Amino acid sequence: MTDDLTAADRAERARTVWEMYRDLHGERIHYLIADLLHLADVDEHPGGGDYAAQRAAAHYDAERPVWGKTPVYLAQYRPAGKDWITVARGDETVEAHEVASCMWRLMQKADLRTGEIQMHINDLAQGSVITADNGTAFRVIRQD
Repeated sequence: MTDDLTAADRAERARTVWEMYRDLHGERIHYLIADLLHLADVDEHPGGGDYAAQRAAAHYDAERPVWGKTPVYLAQYRPAGKDWITVARGDETVEAHEVASCMWRLMQKADLRTGEIQMHINDLAQGSVITADNGTAFRVIRQD
C-alpha cells in the first residue's frame, strides 16, 4: 500500500465494520478476519481466502516498520577475558526468552547446573547477566 495513512487512520477505516460485526455476533476481531477469508472463498475472489490472507499479512508486515519497530534481541556469551560473542539473534517475531533459550547448551558446557538453567534463562530474558564459576558470562541484549 502506498498511501500515507498512519496506523490510527487505517484502524479508523475498519472500525465501523468491526463495531457492526461485534455488535451482531459478539465475537473477537480474529473471527471477523476469518469470516472475511471465508467470504473471499465463497464469493470466488481471485486466489480465495488463502491469497487474501497472504496479501493482507504482507501488507500489514510492510506497514509495521512505519508504525514502530519491535526490538531485536541478541543472545551473547563471553568466555573469561574475551569479547562478547553473538550466538543467536531474534527478529521482530521472537521474544527475549526464546533467544535466551538458544544458550542452553553453552550454559551446560560452562558447568551451570542443568536444573537451574531454566531459571537463568528467565533471568537473562529480564536483562540479567549470568556468570558461571569459570568466568563465562551470558546475556541477552535488545538491539533497537
